[in-house]
Amino acid sequence: MLYADVIIPLGVESFFTYSVPEEYEHSVTVGALVVVSFVRNKRYTGVVYALHSNPPEGFEVKPIERVIEEGFALSESHLKFLLWLSEYYMTPPGEVTRAALPVAMRLESYTSLSLSGGWEERLSDVPELSPEEREIVKVFQERGEICMAEVEKLLKRKDVYVAVRALLEKEIIGIKESVDDLFKPKFERWVGWKREFTDGELENVLDSLKRAKAQYKMLCDWIYYSHEHQVESLSKVEFMQKIGNSASVLKALCDRGVLEVVVREVSRLEVGDEEKQEIHALSEVQERVLGEIRKDYREKDCVLLQGVTSSGKTEVYIHLIDDMLKQGKQVLYLLPEIALTVQIVKRLRRVFGDRVGVYHSGMTDNARAEIWRKQNGDQPYPVVLGVRSSIFLPYRQLGLVIIDEEHESSYKQKEPAPRYNGRDAAIMLGKMNGAKILLGSATPSFESYQNALSGKYGFVQLATRYGAVMMPELLFVDVKEYRRKKMMKGCFTPVLYEEMKRVLESGMQVILFQNRRGYSTYLQCDHCGAILKCKHCDVSMTYYRYRNTLNCHYCGSLRAVPGVCLECGQGHYVNRTPGTERIEEEVKQYFPEARIARMDLDVMNNKAKFRALIDDFEAGNLDVLIGTQMVSKGLDFERVKLVGVMDADSLIGFPDFRAEERAYDMLMQVSGRSGRKGERGKVVIQVADIQNRVYQLVKKENYHGFYSLLSREREMFNYPPFARLIQIELRHTEELALRNAANELARLLRERLERRVCGPAEPDVSRIRKMFRIQILIKAEQGLSLSKLKAFLKQKCGELVKAPVGKGVRIYFDVDPL
Repeated sequence: MLYADVIIPLGVESFFTYSVPEEYEHSVTVGALVVVSFVRNKRYTGVVYALHSNPPEGFEVKPIERVIEEGFALSESHLKFLLWLSEYYMTPPGEVTRAALPVAMRLESYTSLSLSGGWEERLSDVPELSPEEREIVKVFQERGEICMAEVEKLLKRKDVYVAVRALLEKEIIGIKESVDDLFKPKFERWVGWKREFTDGELENVLDSLKRAKAQYKMLCDWIYYSHEHQVESLSKVEFMQKIGNSASVLKALCDRGVLEVVVREVSRLEVGDEEKQEIHALSEVQERVLGEIRKDYREKDCVLLQGVTSSGKTEVYIHLIDDMLKQGKQVLYLLPEIALTVQIVKRLRRVFGDRVGVYHSGMTDNARAEIWRKQNGDQPYPVVLGVRSSIFLPYRQLGLVIIDEEHESSYKQKEPAPRYNGRDAAIMLGKMNGAKILLGSATPSFESYQNALSGKYGFVQLATRYGAVMMPELLFVDVKEYRRKKMMKGCFTPVLYEEMKRVLESGMQVILFQNRRGYSTYLQCDHCGAILKCKHCDVSMTYYRYRNTLNCHYCGSLRAVPGVCLECGQGHYVNRTPGTERIEEEVKQYFPEARIARMDLDVMNNKAKFRALIDDFEAGNLDVLIGTQMVSKGLDFERVKLVGVMDADSLIGFPDFRAEERAYDMLMQVSGRSGRKGERGKVVIQVADIQNRVYQLVKKENYHGFYSLLSREREMFNYPPFARLIQIELRHTEELALRNAANELARLLRERLERRVCGPAEPDVSRIRKMFRIQILIKAEQGLSLSKLKAFLKQKCGELVKAPVGKGVRIYFDVDPL
């Protein structure tokens, strides 16, 4: 008998053994997707981890119920990579599998209900049904098998659970667990010739249609269009738009045997329509850099390319991609944000055409499943452009991994598990596949920079902008002084206002950066000073003026703005700390003629909006772009001559050892959007603490000096890149119980780890969705075995959960937290 160890896509640590039925013995392989029954007959799509002939002892083995797709399986290297993610990030393999497989391929059970066999006879044996129970029975008589949610919807009530449970106990209805294939191929109707006609036959057909004028016209139009565009068929939608919009006329031509409508399976994946271009020749500096990268690849797998903003790093990437495609290899090109894919995909498709595939969370579930299948098939995309989730796609001949803007914190997955870093995981993916890795950034992360300085990575610098364009002029403006003199125009200092006026009058464009959404970050009582907070989270709610609501960005809850203060009952709430919505309102007030757009998560909630906004700004149809950190990352607009940073202090004021690094990165990156072509641009940075050392270092534009200063402090206090961090977060609904459990865990850990244990401490937001949070930070110095440390942490956390003090506590691990 053959047995399979299966990974279930749930937060469970171990693998589960199932028997392999004879009919599946040849189709079940390691990595295959199979449907299995788990607890309470719930069915899940599992991944086969291992095959063997050793029956487990002590329990009856359930059989594999179905193979999802014959011949479809994760490769050995792909499965190995997923298991590495599980081990390194201290996440159950099921949760990694759940993240890796698209929803449309991750089939799960749902509860279906139906009338039991012989239910009519059973009615005579049970007491009188309640009116509600009779109503439910009637629904099942009419509808047959339906799920619980549908019962509630049909009865327009959400309190049917008790009645359904009573009918289950009386065996009038029964439960059926089923797994439906969520991935459905996309089909379209296409119109084309019924058969091949000679010229003489077509003339006879047209003669026969002279009295049917509508049919005659449609056929003439189709003959002309198909000949002109050299096509044999069109989708029915396109046919109706371009040839004729009468379905009855089309049906008549089909009945005559001239045309036919057929159903075809079509791809959901994007097809590029960009005009093909040759690869641009590199400048002398870029050519030198490319040569240095190729030279470093002879000895090292990973190279860091530090290139100032607008230095032409993307062109260097394109030449390296071309090298790999000529060798028949695949390329993974990672970006930190979906917004950046819009511009980059155009550039790549102009050169590589439809060999470029795109993968990100903005795609539909079925589209993601389709590209997953394509990458696992015989004709995968040679180039995949995507965000961090692209590492989960199957790759067969991976030759190069490019990680652009590698310093970005967006590469880190925070919630839900697995809490992986897309950059670090992509580096490991490349190494497991024998591929080369290229990290690109103007402001590298401290970890990558330290690896480059120590010789672990190759290191290449691109220190000048392409075309000898000068770096922008940086102006730091003291907001505090202008406020004292009462010279502010809303959120704008006179310096920023005048620069905006000058640039807009010259027909150029402006980007305004404010790293806060909404109209106001919080509301405060003008009498007692109380700040309005979320009921479920320990965080202030953001005010949105256009819909006059308060929104919590952690749990998503909404509430109306109270008329008076909820604390003192006397004062009224006033706006504090403006967000992008308020900046937009003030720009419209001071520059009424300007064409303005906003780019943040509140308005850019789908791919079409991203593309439309970027296309409009690129074409010069917009004058001012206001946005959060989306506008700071990698966007390339040649007409932007001014960047305004509305409140730089908000980037620094965090109790986090990385706060200054993030602020420096953000200011340098957003500054790089200005003056990328033509005349020199300007950057106006509004600050209140003008003597802050970060601003002084940004002025010098000396990244190495910035790194040298901060790294000495990091080394002294044992922080990355000179140590590794593991954060343990405990959550509970009761604050006192959580504190007791956290103190006990810290005591258990200090028995062996001693000073390496920091905390327990409350995070910035100590309660989210009614769950209190406390964190313990573990510092692991260089040379300490991480695998042994992780095993010890899991052991002690397991002991805590089993002890009375740990009852109800949830524990989460975050390796290399950001």
